[in-house]
Amino acid sequence: MVPPPLVLDAPLQFRRSPGAVILPLLAFLGIVLIIPPAVWHARNRNIAACSLIFWITLSNLFCFINALIWPTDDISRWWNGVGLCDIQVKLTWAFSVGAACSLACIMRNLARVLDVDRSGARSGSASRKRQTIIDLLWCFACPIWVMAVDYIVQSNRYYIFTIAGCTPAIDESWLGIVLILMWAPIFCVVASFYCILVMIRLHRHRRQFMQILSNHSSLTKSRFWRLFLMALTLLLVLLPVQFYILATNLSYADHPYSWSNVHRPDWSQIIMVPTGGQVAFDRWIRVASAFLVFIFFGMGTEAMAMYRKWLAWLGLGRCLSRLTSSKHLQGPKEKLFSLGTQMSTIFSSRKQSTTATAGSSDPHPMSITATVSTTSSSDPEKGFESMATMLQKQEQPSAPETRSSRLWRPFNRGR
Repeated sequence: MVPPPLVLDAPLQFRRSPGAVILPLLAFLGIVLIIPPAVWHARNRNIAACSLIFWITLSNLFCFINALIWPTDDISRWWNGVGLCDIQVKLTWAFSVGAACSLACIMRNLARVLDVDRSGARSGSASRKRQTIIDLLWCFACPIWVMAVDYIVQSNRYYIFTIAGCTPAIDESWLGIVLILMWAPIFCVVASFYCILVMIRLHRHRRQFMQILSNHSSLTKSRFWRLFLMALTLLLVLLPVQFYILATNLSYADHPYSWSNVHRPDWSQIIMVPTGGQVAFDRWIRVASAFLVFIFFGMGTEAMAMYRKWLAWLGLGRCLSRLTSSKHLQGPKEKLFSLGTQMSTIFSSRKQSTTATAGSSDPHPMSITATVSTTSSSDPEKGFESMATMLQKQEQPSAPETRSSRLWRPFNRGR
């Protein structure tokens, strides 16, 4: 008996590769994880960090979209990408340069924080406005420039690669190096210079470090080090990558520039390139950058407090009692409850000295403990009222007024 012929529904080479599945999933997860750090930096008006997060988010968005549109090598079914790719190829050059510009701006601002010689000249609203304008120019001027001049050296409309999707085309001449490719390595070098300057000033002012940071209300020791280490890590990755890209393109720049050769009659041709399911290495760098930002700024104390607020706003605070405990709540009730707890602790530590001073002249000393009512950990107001009631019951009307009771009296009156 002869077996029936085997019929394949689709060729094996057109099946979705593991990279076509993993890349969009990680890119989407990176976009979601990078949102809390972006919100936190926006609240603190950190333009350089917000710019860096913006460029990283944009690059991951392109990785997510392109891997879903062009997942296999079946060119016959590919969309030509008209409209979408025309925008993407411009923004691709922008975020490749913009990430380096943002890193340089971050390092420059950290170096300015440690510049004790000019700390007094940066106070005032006029100085802050000027610094905001300078940060915006650092982060967005060069990316806008490369988008504006890209057409001069754009050898054809664009390429479409499997999984990677829309890819810009550039003329292999010296003008393409000057107008587009050299700016990212230059700003990486500038960022390296400021990074070295930060380390020098950290060593020089290591004893006055906390005092220097006290002059900046939005910058603490933890925030400074997280921002510096995040920028340093990204710089150590981008610096060799950008120089590798520059060196590779320099090796192909073997002919002079000619407008007629670049913008020839078939310039609008869209070139589609199958890759056999392989993913360009720079796509993984984009995804890793998003996770790196989350590791440094998405797992800190400020981010955790933000997550609790969001979950409580969604109504999940009742399910998670820890979210609504007095230790994690933010607002007037938490401050009031924390104040009462701290004052009780202070009075408890002073009780022994008060009793020793009063001696036999105070037969009924007031006893105040730091015990916090455990009536309901999810309702700090009730816990506060229970603590105050307990303290009132312990007061003896016939006892003379002691030092601790005089301190407690304004607190009772304020309540």
